[in-house]
Amino acid sequence: MRSLVVSISLASVLVASGCEVVNPARRTAQPDAEVFGNLLDVEVSPDEQAIWIVRVQVGTPRSVRSADEDTGKPTPEVDKGLVATVTVGADTVVIADDRSALLEDIDSGTEVVVLPVTGTTEMYGSNDLRLEASTVMDFATYRLWRLPKLESVAATETDDPSRINSAGVEVAPVPVAGGRVLYFSARLRPPATADDGWHGALRDGLGIPDEGAGGLERSYRSELADDGWTEPELVRFPGLDDALQVRVTWVAAEEEVCLVTVTMPGEAPWAGRATRSGANAPWSVPERISGLGDDARDAVYLTGSSTKIVFATNRGSENQSDLFLYDPKNEDSPAPLEPPIFTAGSEWNPRTGPGGELLFNRGDRQLVFKNRQVRPLRLTGPHRLPFTQAATTDDGRWLFFCMPTYRTPEIDEDIFVASVTGDFTIGEPVPVDDWRP
Repeated sequence: MRSLVVSISLASVLVASGCEVVNPARRTAQPDAEVFGNLLDVEVSPDEQAIWIVRVQVGTPRSVRSADEDTGKPTPEVDKGLVATVTVGADTVVIADDRSALLEDIDSGTEVVVLPVTGTTEMYGSNDLRLEASTVMDFATYRLWRLPKLESVAATETDDPSRINSAGVEVAPVPVAGGRVLYFSARLRPPATADDGWHGALRDGLGIPDEGAGGLERSYRSELADDGWTEPELVRFPGLDDALQVRVTWVAAEEEVCLVTVTMPGEAPWAGRATRSGANAPWSVPERISGLGDDARDAVYLTGSSTKIVFATNRGSENQSDLFLYDPKNEDSPAPLEPPIFTAGSEWNPRTGPGGELLFNRGDRQLVFKNRQVRPLRLTGPHRLPFTQAATTDDGRWLFFCMPTYRTPEIDEDIFVASVTGDFTIGEPVPVDDWRP
């Protein structure tokens, strides 16, 4: 609630500052903040077909005004003449009814929120606010994401553990056998308010934590049969019952070797290697890969190698993740990958493809390194569809990845599948539970 009030107060400041401008065409830069209001209209830019111009009547959402009235708090006043002219392009994320959408899916009059691209907010005169949008979202979705106290919530929400996706968090897909076997990690999503409960499927290895305790993350295996996926089974590793996180990140084709990220209470994550004698045999205790050092996670072997490992770590900066390469034959190893992979951004979740590609994330962008070039991967559509944690099948035909549903305090991630070509043109995403190759 506080962030919303601050943003609406800022809109009032914008109006007040604009009133002092003598020249109505004068442009003044403004601090970037969410813009709340009602959608007035949408039109294609007369200058460029891939650009849309959206006009929003800036104002306080009805549910916020109602909440303020109930608590006796004053609602900040916004000049009724303040209109935001918003530029929406191919890189803008559009969300409506809890999922990626088109601008045409949002009806005129709908309460919306616009998140600006940094440094683009400007004021022209006293009532003309202009900005470029990084995200356009209907307010009904936004309040579930950022303002849960405005939304009534049920008690604990649990789902069918026989399915892969749930109201919890399903991440880190690792497809094997052309995608017909899937390893993935799951955890319950924590309560958003004191009246809320934990969300997700109560699978083997997971449970409702004691009050004040955090949730656990565990890895599961499912196999695609003629009638659908088998119920996900816990991937068991001896000696890790007390771990906060056990995440499988790489699996050999025969399923006799895997790499796993382990996080114990009070310790940095570490990457280990586990083996077994056959696909139906129990896994060994993961042996820590000492050459990777402390704080190593999401380890994967380079394509065709059984010794060279790419992994993610925060050792360079507490708040930034980078990708490092471990090569036991190199005395300077491990070392960060060089540009264009290494940047000032946060790179994470490395995965290797059958053609030697390196897939990884930078922030919330899915990227691929191929032919010595880094380029973003994109799902088909006029606007950007957010997805992360992509991994190809061993035959390079399918891409498994995660897509978000916006919730608080943690986004609900689900696993999707799409066809993919050799140049990484991606087909229509399908929820993994519904996918049949």
